[in-house]
Amino acid sequence: MGTQSPATGQGSSTAGRESPAGAPTGGAVSGGAAETQAASGAGHENLEQEVARLRDQVQRLEAEVNTLRREGTGTGGSGTQATASDADTGTTVLASVVMQGRVASVGKDHVVVRDAESGDTFNLFVTNTTRISANGKRVSPQQLSEGTPVQAAFNYIADGDTYATQIRAYPGRRR
Repeated sequence: MGTQSPATGQGSSTAGRESPAGAPTGGAVSGGAAETQAASGAGHENLEQEVARLRDQVQRLEAEVNTLRREGTGTGGSGTQATASDADTGTTVLASVVMQGRVASVGKDHVVVRDAESGDTFNLFVTNTTRISANGKRVSPQQLSEGTPVQAAFNYIADGDTYATQIRAYPGRRR
């Protein structure tokens, strides 16, 4: 699991995986008080780097999907060749995301959430399968008020839409 340094006797393990370019996507954890303090400060930085890396990856995937749509062909292994029109891009999930934020606005079929980290807003479509709760009880989207802190889980679809799967409100934590 980890390696042991023969000189110091302290163990270390590397958390995370390597990206295709070979850059580590997680942080390293090792013994020693000074290293622990540095790692706790760097943990937030590593998380921000990971989020930025994932956003870049989603953008690359979007560009690839758009290219495939223009070309009208797909890629893959053996079997029959499919065209882009054969794929239902309206339901192809590119990424499932969980974020912390605040309700920016609420509509009949959507909730706009402002990401606590980036400040970006996400227009999350609400369907009959979306689970919305406040203080552990199910509520309608209209019961969410602007500024309410939420944790939102949503699917980012190939056509660019975002569909909420769950929105958990924490009304008692308003600022």
